Amino acid sequence: MKHVALAVLALSPAPALAGFECTVERQCGGGTCEPYPGGAFAIEQTGDTWTVSADGQSWQAFDAGYIEDTGELVLVMPPQAGMSGMISIYPQGQFIFTAHAAGPVAISGEGACVATGG
Repeated sequence: MKHVALAVLALSPAPALAGFECTVERQCGGGTCEPYPGGAFAIEQTGDTWTVSADGQSWQAFDAGYIEDTGELVLVMPPQAGMSGMISIYPQGQFIFTAHAAGPVAISGEGACVATGG
């Protein structure tokens, strides 16, 4: 019986975890916009949370919802490592983020994502 239970568990489908590779075309802050100087964002579902990585840094994000009308996936990054933020990914691949740092610093950006998982 024990072997049958293990076989059933091994053969049961597991939910695929989602992932995205996102490039930022431009960032805006302080009333001006400029090309984004950093690298791509890797956004990966890690169970109940998401990991957002860029330029050697990582932040934990939480699924804030899925908006059915637009197909938008919304992720929220609570305060950590001196910043907080929000990310929106749309089904057509658009990517928008807003980051808030300590003090009066807010940066937004936009670009495109490609799905890498689930």
